Amino acid sequence: MLDQRTALGLYSLPTAGAILLAIIIEMTENVMAEHEQPDGWRQWVRNMAEPTASGFTPATDFGPVVFHGDRTPDDAAALLPDAAATRIIALRQIASDLHSAIPTHEEISELRLEVTALKNRLADLKRLLSEGGSPVPATAWQVADVERKVARAEKEFARQIELKETRAVRWNAAGRLHQSVSDWVLRGIPGGCALDVVEDAPVSELMTKADGGRIEAAVERYRMRQRECVAERHRVNSQQWPISMAEAAAREFITRRAEAAAPDLDSAIEHNLPISFATRRLQSQIFNAQPGAVGYGTPEDAIGLICWLFGQELLEKISAGFREIGDDKHALDQRQREELLATIDADDLAAQRAECSLIWAAAARGEIIDFRSTTMPMAVLGVALRTVPRADPPPTSPEHGYNIFGVPG
Repeated sequence: MLDQRTALGLYSLPTAGAILLAIIIEMTENVMAEHEQPDGWRQWVRNMAEPTASGFTPATDFGPVVFHGDRTPDDAAALLPDAAATRIIALRQIASDLHSAIPTHEEISELRLEVTALKNRLADLKRLLSEGGSPVPATAWQVADVERKVARAEKEFARQIELKETRAVRWNAAGRLHQSVSDWVLRGIPGGCALDVVEDAPVSELMTKADGGRIEAAVERYRMRQRECVAERHRVNSQQWPISMAEAAAREFITRRAEAAAPDLDSAIEHNLPISFATRRLQSQIFNAQPGAVGYGTPEDAIGLICWLFGQELLEKISAGFREIGDDKHALDQRQREELLATIDADDLAAQRAECSLIWAAAARGEIIDFRSTTMPMAVLGVALRTVPRADPPPTSPEHGYNIFGVPG
């Protein structure tokens, strides 16, 4: 039943709203009357929220958590042998030290503000008395003192700017090298390969008399060898292909286009239809129209028809042109290119290993020689790839075989 206060409040609502609110209040009172305990309404809400499926037993012990498969760690040092892990940690430390040696933005800003303040002070001292400035002559000792301070502040500001630019270049190179090495260790090692540590050659074997006993000279000599490898690689890639390969490709192209463009003669004999020629679907861009508009057409294949009519003459003309501009004496086929490039890559890697060995030896002596940011990770870490034979997959379980074939395994 509704009390008097609630009934009076319903008169202020529209008729439909008052009726709906009265029904809701009456249903609520009926539900609460069924639960005479003090917390009956709250207990009813909790019971409605709990699962009521029969036979369900709440779990009390979930057991140990099992992860299936190995997760690649974020730190590349965890995947490397001890010697290589020491080197990648050293690379990270080198990058961190170079970054800490760069003048900060706050330091540069303070110097800039100091220079600006001193220049403003000097302008105030030189300002005429009629303009509101201090009556100090231009030759007074105060002006000379401020001028000396301005000169020193500007020189220090320029020195810090140059220092920041120089050290930032070294830090960027060290940071890129560490990032590339880490990426190679975490995601670049081919599957089925393991890493073996490669011992550094003695410094005495890596240096010659021309180096004068200086590691820097030996490092520069090996870097020159790497530049020569780059030039040799470019020469091999730019070498001419054999004329016979070009002629074979031209013969295949002419034959294919001729077969595709042959006139349809069967329809004329069997169905008394006109002779039809092959067409090709062409696409063209339309200008002075909506951006990206294209047009399509299906003209007759004129190039294919020429190949069908004069295929042999066309091939002879093309072969004559090849022999006029080509020189088979210096041509390289695919196998020759791969062999030469593999030899160049091996020489390049050997030069980089020697360079990195000298740089690590110099670091052990307390000398600082920066690595190149493009150095190969294997050379920096002193490792080599070794192919690991793949193990045979485990046999199929009987249950799985039953699910696939319908019979026990």
